Amino acid sequence: MDREEQKHKELKRLGQELHIPIAEAFLEFEVRDKDGKVIQKYRQRSHSWVRNAYNYLFSSMCGKNCPDAAFEAGKLSMKATSGTIRYGNRGAGIVAQMDFEASGSNASAGVDTYGILVGSGESAESFEDYFLQTQIANGTGAGQLSHVAAEPQSASYDAPTRVFRDEFKRYFNNNSGGDITVNEVAMVFHMERVVGTADNLLLSRDKLATGITVPNTGQLKVTYTVQLTYPA
Repeated sequence: MDREEQKHKELKRLGQELHIPIAEAFLEFEVRDKDGKVIQKYRQRSHSWVRNAYNYLFSSMCGKNCPDAAFEAGKLSMKATSGTIRYGNRGAGIVAQMDFEASGSNASAGVDTYGILVGSGESAESFEDYFLQTQIANGTGAGQLSHVAAEPQSASYDAPTRVFRDEFKRYFNNNSGGDITVNEVAMVFHMERVVGTADNLLLSRDKLATGITVPNTGQLKVTYTVQLTYPA
């Protein structure tokens, strides 16, 4: 276990002991060839929550509006994937009357504006990221992947470990005529109310330690797991 993982394990333990919620996220990739045979599997911890995620959490937990026109340190605002800064006399969140799951990441087939999205960019993660560096678009043309509809979310609770987890899954089919390498992945939520305006917000972007090559006529499955360990 490397030093970073040791620190993470200790942080998780302290969170349980001190009753401080420590959210964890994991990414898993599975590649199949044209015959359905698994040819590559890869898993890593996601560690790249961005400024949007922090501002969203603070606004929601504190009931605080997001009045700042600037998107920077010490300011509460949200930056959409389009680059538009959302701010005003309202908070960042999904209104109570909305279906949270439908308003979150469960994108329909062909939708490449929110949900689990992938890209070919190789830049390191930045806390200021608001979209993928180089998104792989939906389609069957060169360099494109067909985005399948997101799988229904799968929430579960494990009583012995007191872990509540939710799994997000999405498949991508490669009918582009050539191999495609995925180097980055993002979780983008479609929020019906972001300071009064519906928009798409990136909450996490990870640069993969190892690129994932999806062969022509192959399929990529991405699983994004978020979990929270409750105190005893």
